[in-house]
Amino acid sequence: MMDLVIPAIIIVVVLLLASFFYRRNVLNRLKDADHKKDQILEMPVGDEIEATSKIKLNGDVLEEFNSYSDIYKNISEKEIPEIQQKLVEAENLLNSFKLWSANDVLDDVFQSLSLVEGHLNDIRDGLVKFQNVDNQNHEAIESVDNTIREINQHLLSQNYAFGPSSEKLEDRLHDIKSSYDQFVDDTSNGDQGAAKELLKGIYKSIDELNYLIEQIPDDYVALSKEIPKQLDEIERGHRTMLQTGYNFSEDNIDDEIANLKKECKNSLDNLANLDVDETKVASSKIEDSIDKMYAIMEKEIVSKRKVRQNMNLISDFIFHAKNQNRILLDELDRLSKNYNLEHDEIKNATKLADEIETVENTYNQDYQLVSDGKAVYSVIQKHQQDAKNKLSSIEKHQKDINDSVADLNNEEKVARDNLQKFDLQLLNIRRQIDNLNLPGLTDDFLERYDYAYNKVSKLSSSINQVKISMDEINKQLVDIQDTMNQLLTDTDKIIDSAMLVERLMQYANRYRNSNDEIDSACAQAKKYFDNDYQYEKSLSTIATAIEKVNPGAYKQIEEEYYNEKKN
Repeated sequence: MMDLVIPAIIIVVVLLLASFFYRRNVLNRLKDADHKKDQILEMPVGDEIEATSKIKLNGDVLEEFNSYSDIYKNISEKEIPEIQQKLVEAENLLNSFKLWSANDVLDDVFQSLSLVEGHLNDIRDGLVKFQNVDNQNHEAIESVDNTIREINQHLLSQNYAFGPSSEKLEDRLHDIKSSYDQFVDDTSNGDQGAAKELLKGIYKSIDELNYLIEQIPDDYVALSKEIPKQLDEIERGHRTMLQTGYNFSEDNIDDEIANLKKECKNSLDNLANLDVDETKVASSKIEDSIDKMYAIMEKEIVSKRKVRQNMNLISDFIFHAKNQNRILLDELDRLSKNYNLEHDEIKNATKLADEIETVENTYNQDYQLVSDGKAVYSVIQKHQQDAKNKLSSIEKHQKDINDSVADLNNEEKVARDNLQKFDLQLLNIRRQIDNLNLPGLTDDFLERYDYAYNKVSKLSSSINQVKISMDEINKQLVDIQDTMNQLLTDTDKIIDSAMLVERLMQYANRYRNSNDEIDSACAQAKKYFDNDYQYEKSLSTIATAIEKVNPGAYKQIEEEYYNEKKN
């Protein structure tokens, strides 16, 4: 029995404790809700509505204010009493231990309090906005009035600075004054919304008017004084230049000045209509055209000075180039009697003479134009610069041609010296071979010798012509040199091999009776030597056999031979 009582007691205690804590939580929520309600009741919204009602309101603003008043009245007379009634209901339910029901009622209370607080904050924000707009509008009345007075005073005192724009500027100011008067009326009548919108437009119009007042004086001075003065200066300068011997390639300056004067008048008309941006674009184009005309005249003035400075220089340059070309052609003509000029030297030099003549013709024409007072100096200066470049190029080509033929005599002497050297080399080859009393020579060697001999003979024939081609001779020299080098090498091999075979045969005689291999090698080597004329093969055969019998013997004999040959 006791086992059942104790758990039951524990359950009851737990339930009582839970109930106690839950009730205390609900009670705290009830207190919080009541405190929140008191805070809302303390909000001075009513006082603010009353204060705002004293401001003169009209139009949309008045309707919005009345809407706020209706909302506040509904909150005060209906929503707050309903919240108070629910708080009493929640308290009664709490005292009756209907805790869940009390908590549900409090949920509704907190939701209602939150909505009411939001509405009241919206009302307060709206009322502040009304007050701020009213304050701003009233402050703006004095501020805008002062601004209008300052602008009016500036227009009156500086009227001369705006030229034909003055009337339109005053019209703009008059429009601003009219808008300002309407703004004052709307503010006084309480139509703050309309007054606020009007004020935005007034500020924008004032900014635009101030921009015009700032920009127009400079534009007016430029169009009415500076630009006409520059155009008159260009016109006088152009006329003076024509009278003092200056000319222009495309002389449309007078027409351009007339057009620019019209453009200037049109721009002043635009300025009178306050079209500042269009005026600035047009003024910029006019100034660009003026700069171009100044540049054209300045170019001719500078060019005249340079042309006069360069006249004698170009004349001397042409004379020097002509003289050099004459000397070059004379030299080429002399050389052509003895040599074939195979790189169009005469043709190219003649072409250079034609180019010099073209430059000279242009110079003479320009000189005559200057003398007749018909020169366009910028064009002549360009001709002079082109002449300098062309004549410099011509002199370089003259030098290249002269350099290409300057060594023909030396080349011929070198070729003749080489021919003599080749003749001597062929003679020495024959003498050396003959001195060895060899049994014969291979057909290959004899063919190479004959080939070299024929090449040298052909060179001798080419170089002894009345008129020679150094290109062909130099080509032959290169070919013969390679052939002779190979022939000399082959000759040295024959001589060295034959001499060494003779020494090795003498050395091998001491072994022939006692060594069959040596005896056989000597016989074979002799056959290669006497019958086949293959002296290198003969040397290889006997040297190999001797090395087997006495290693190092051949190397010693070879060194002794080459030392003797060297000395």
